[in-house]
Amino acid sequence: MSTRLVDPRSHAALTPGPWWRRVEWSSTLWILFLLVPFSIVVQADGLSAPRRACGLAGVTSFAAVYAWAVSTSPPWHSVPPHASLSEQLAPLLPGLVPMALTTALSLPGLGWATGYYLPFLYAFILFTTPARTGLSVVAAANACALWAAIVLTPTAGAMWTILGSACATPTIIFARIGDERSRRRLAAEEELNVVRQRERIGRDVHDILGHSLTVLTLKAQVARRLVERDPEAAVRELDEIISLARSSLADVRATVTRLRTPDLASQVEASHTALRAAEVTVSLEGDPQAVPSGQRDTLAWALRETTTNVVRHAGAGHVRITLAPGLLQVADDGVGLGGAVPGNGLSGLRQRVEAVEGSLSVTSPDPGTGRGTLVEVRLP
Repeated sequence: MSTRLVDPRSHAALTPGPWWRRVEWSSTLWILFLLVPFSIVVQADGLSAPRRACGLAGVTSFAAVYAWAVSTSPPWHSVPPHASLSEQLAPLLPGLVPMALTTALSLPGLGWATGYYLPFLYAFILFTTPARTGLSVVAAANACALWAAIVLTPTAGAMWTILGSACATPTIIFARIGDERSRRRLAAEEELNVVRQRERIGRDVHDILGHSLTVLTLKAQVARRLVERDPEAAVRELDEIISLARSSLADVRATVTRLRTPDLASQVEASHTALRAAEVTVSLEGDPQAVPSGQRDTLAWALRETTTNVVRHAGAGHVRITLAPGLLQVADDGVGLGGAVPGNGLSGLRQRVEAVEGSLSVTSPDPGTGRGTLVEVRLP
């Protein structure tokens, strides 16, 4: 029942495309197991019509709430490293409160069989909080569930229902630990790839400059010897030196351009630093690592350009940066465009985005706040 989400805000609102691409299917498909409590309510003998209706409505609404919660709640890796306990638990409330209400709605029809909800609640907690916090909360909740199963349940059947659901906890914990290890491994691999790329580019620059400067030196020596003896030959040598120098300069520029292509995660940090230096507060929503690698270069360039514009022209006090697969939004509360035409920087960015079949929109004022500017980049 893992939840691997990409943005602290609504995943459905930020992910472009049809509705079925906005659902976190890897987590939502687990609601099929709720057919078990649903069938229990349907087949229960001696259950009054109102209680049966409450049970069926409770199971159905719990499934819907769970699907919504895992598709819109922040993932564990979006929590700041030094967040307080209250800051770690606060994002759980929008999902846990409706889950608790639908659980209460199920009680008249399900009774102790509402224990089938425990794995869903545990998975939601574990995959939306840091490991230490989530494990502590789930361990305490599971201890209470085990105590209730042994002490309070009136029948053996009810007891085994609770015990069976509680015993699913280790599987969810292992999945959560595996998810964290997988993310760490991917991050280490990406960092290693960046190092390899820089080493390769460094070798390219060395090879280009080493060869070109050697040839230029030899030709310059030849031209010097020919200046008095054969001026026409010396001119030809000098022309070749100029041509070779221009070609080498173009090769170096192309190589350096590849070297300067920003990494998205690094650019997020650089933008945060630049904006804070300009006394602009920043709120980041989303995880750069959740953006597909093929989109990161373009979004990094877009973030670099929009950050430059905010620092130079916006006069803003606050900037909101939103990242998701195929999406970058940068909204500020500054003076806005005021009818001015976007400059060369945004024009060049638009060409870069359209070259990869994406779109760039600049809206001033920002429709969400009524002031400032909203820059949005969408990629296929």
